[in-house]
Amino acid sequence: MNPIDWHAIWVPQLHPVEVIFRVSMVFLFAQLVLRAIGRKEMGRYATFDLALLFLLTVCLRRTMVGDDDSLTTGFLALVTLGAWDRLFSWLSFRDGRAARVLEGHPRELVRDGELVHENLRKTHISRSELLSQLRTHGRDDLAEVRAAYLEPSGKVTFLFREGEGSSVQ
Repeated sequence: MNPIDWHAIWVPQLHPVEVIFRVSMVFLFAQLVLRAIGRKEMGRYATFDLALLFLLTVCLRRTMVGDDDSLTTGFLALVTLGAWDRLFSWLSFRDGRAARVLEGHPRELVRDGELVHENLRKTHISRSELLSQLRTHGRDDLAEVRAAYLEPSGKVTFLFREGEGSSVQ
């Protein structure tokens, strides 16, 4: 058994500014790619989606910290990711325009019981997928729906006609 190399555990191989730069670039690029994939894809967690997220981390790990296995570099990378997330959350909270850019806006999928085909096409949601979401609320008729929206979170919100209540998913 080899002795513990305490020096290698703590002393980074990469300059801290390089780690921050690398992690920042990867984080921003990943945000851009995930944004291009769309909210619908991130609102569900199918096997494919989990595999994509797992492979994304595997592919980008070396890009962020190279061969540096020191705890210091790992901690710095984690703090940098947390700082970007915190900054984006703060900007979204403080500025409505920033929130629309960073988080998106709701997209109407159903209006007065009728599908809004253009928005379904843009969000890549099929009629059968939307009906499947509706059935999770114990309903199966679009005529009961006053409006449905794809929220920035990727969830579909249904507003039912008067007297039938409303439901959110």
